Amino acid sequence: MYLLSKSKSKSKSKSKSKSKKVIVPSYATTSLYNAHNQIQLYENSDGTRLALMPNKSDASSISIYFYFKIGSKFEIEEFNGISHYVEHMVYKGASKLKTYFDISRPLDAAGVTYNAFTAKDMTAYMYKFLATDENIDLICKVTTQMLFHSLFREKDINLERTVIVQEYNDGIDDIDNVIDDIIDIEMFKGHPLGMTIIGDRKSLSNINRRELIDFYNKHYTLDKLLIGVSGSIPANFLNILEHYFKKFKPIDIKTVHPTTLIPFTDNQTKYNLKLFPRSLEQDYINIIFKTGGFFDNNNNKYKLIQNILGVNMSSRLFVEVREKLGLVYTIKCQLNNYEEIGTFVINMQCEAKNTVKCIDKVLQELVKIIKYGITDIELKENKKNFCDSIISNFEDIQVKNEYYCKQILFNKPVVTIKEKVDAMQALTLHDIKQGCEELFNFNKMNIIWFGKAKLKHIDNIVKKYC
Repeated sequence: MYLLSKSKSKSKSKSKSKSKKVIVPSYATTSLYNAHNQIQLYENSDGTRLALMPNKSDASSISIYFYFKIGSKFEIEEFNGISHYVEHMVYKGASKLKTYFDISRPLDAAGVTYNAFTAKDMTAYMYKFLATDENIDLICKVTTQMLFHSLFREKDINLERTVIVQEYNDGIDDIDNVIDDIIDIEMFKGHPLGMTIIGDRKSLSNINRRELIDFYNKHYTLDKLLIGVSGSIPANFLNILEHYFKKFKPIDIKTVHPTTLIPFTDNQTKYNLKLFPRSLEQDYINIIFKTGGFFDNNNNKYKLIQNILGVNMSSRLFVEVREKLGLVYTIKCQLNNYEEIGTFVINMQCEAKNTVKCIDKVLQELVKIIKYGITDIELKENKKNFCDSIISNFEDIQVKNEYYCKQILFNKPVVTIKEKVDAMQALTLHDIKQGCEELFNFNKMNIIWFGKAKLKHIDNIVKKYC
């Protein structure tokens, strides 16, 4: 980041109890739910795509993102970190805006909130500001200079390398950041997803002006650009945009471009345990299962399972491991999706003397949900929680922008918020039980922990479940 920074279940349901009744909301009257007409997709003769996501409210702000499908996944090890390096460099000066001050000063003067981020599979430049014609024109002027006319002066490259090294140092001082990187390295061995976004000192020292310019010219092209616009979109927005880009024509929101994935072969047939010894106050424990990734048809099941097990204070693992046993302060589940593969991670921290007990309890709970599924009341409550959260979050125009544009960027037929909520509401007890049976395959489980607990003690526990 450039700136300030990155299922059929015989459950013992009590759903008939009046005190446990859950009112399933009627979303049909919710404007954000009826999102079929809230996204319009366009394309021009250069291949640049444009997604418009207007708000029907009286909001006065607008958010514009400029996305490229480029990130560390598309790099080579020698120059790992170059996508992120380029993201920094485009702020340093362009043909008509010679310095970083020429870029930042007019944006700051107009009250624009702006930033950028690089991920494993995308880079984005984002703005949020008052939706006036003058501001829209300013954003287009500045950003087209940055993205297509950057200078890459040698002195700026050398100076920015020291800044990125400081960002790298900040990262290695952050145990959570280190753990996330190591999990990806371990889970995606032999695949570019295993490379870090920022690179390391060696790869950063390998990146020179020629490499930066070649990478920039190859990947920052009009046919690879997606512009996402959400919020209060003025009636003449397209006219302003087309001063800087060729004329846009509407296309169907289900239109997808051919896409090429980097194949991932999963040869794991036995559970894997990996200890990273650390002198820490607590052990950091991660129990990981691989998933099918961004295009997996089971994602809605997995997201609801994530909710049921470890998102809220009433989630099963929070109740069983923290509230009943007092072994942890936090325990949570996280579903991470990439195009080729994904991970379902259960993470927690505890004293080293309790690591074995914590892992044992979590695995007991996974066995229980695989065998018995969930109750009807759990299903209804978690559906409501999940769907209400989605609709509420969509009031944030930047959340809306990223949700839709990630689908378009990855060439997936757009699933509207209405379709998303409908699909979640259609899930059954059988679906969730089936999802747990598919997801929690102990023979393909990975446990990675950082701290002092002994590997042999963990192995003795895990063997009971495999």
